[in-house]
Amino acid sequence: MKLLNGATLRTLQFGSVALATSALVACGGGGDSGSSPSATISGTAAVGAPLANASVVLTCKNGTGSATANGNGAYSATFAFDPPCAITASSGAVTIHSIATGPGTFNVTPLTELLLSYLAGQLGTTVSGLLSGISSNATFQNAMTNSTVIANAEAAVVQLIKTKYGITVSSTSFLTVSFTPGQPGADADLDTLQTAGAITSTGQPAASLTAAATAAGTAAPISGGGTGTPTGGTGGTGGSGTGT
Repeated sequence: MKLLNGATLRTLQFGSVALATSALVACGGGGDSGSSPSATISGTAAVGAPLANASVVLTCKNGTGSATANGNGAYSATFAFDPPCAITASSGAVTIHSIATGPGTFNVTPLTELLLSYLAGQLGTTVSGLLSGISSNATFQNAMTNSTVIANAEAAVVQLIKTKYGITVSSTSFLTVSFTPGQPGADADLDTLQTAGAITSTGQPAASLTAAATAAGTAAPISGGGTGTPTGGTGGTGGSGTGT
């Protein structure tokens, strides 16, 4: 048998490595899965009074972040994430929730809690189920990153409040509007709702209002399924009266 010399052997070894590498690339294997981009989510946590020094936790489709609100309830968190994100703000006996559909301003108020109740009704789940499903449920993810779905849900909540309490909220974009506690506009809306009994002492929407929001969402289910583009409806107007 004729033995291969060193140069020939090295050439064959290099060729084998090259072929193996080419096959791996062709099959789509190897490489990094990529990382989520870093961006900022900020906003105001308030229930009428600001949630001063509240602990704010953001749990997203991919990535988590946290922040501590200042004395006016303003928070800001910069971290790597893919939306949507569930937002939980806690201060003393008060814990309220919201969502972020991407980077930008996203408030945490009793109105955003109502928004989640409406969306949960549309999606056939509960608020806790909706928030816990953000990281894995494609239907929830699609809905909560769809600007039309969110805008329609906000409008439905505003209409529901007007029907039940005769109160006209200053902005239908209460999820994203910038505001400062103690000033006219979104914060004054919260004060008015609290005086009317629509917001309880623990910062939660009144039970009857929450139930009406869920029922209105259930009456306007989101179409599109888990892989489509949900459109959602504008929802019902809810019942009458001044529930507490």
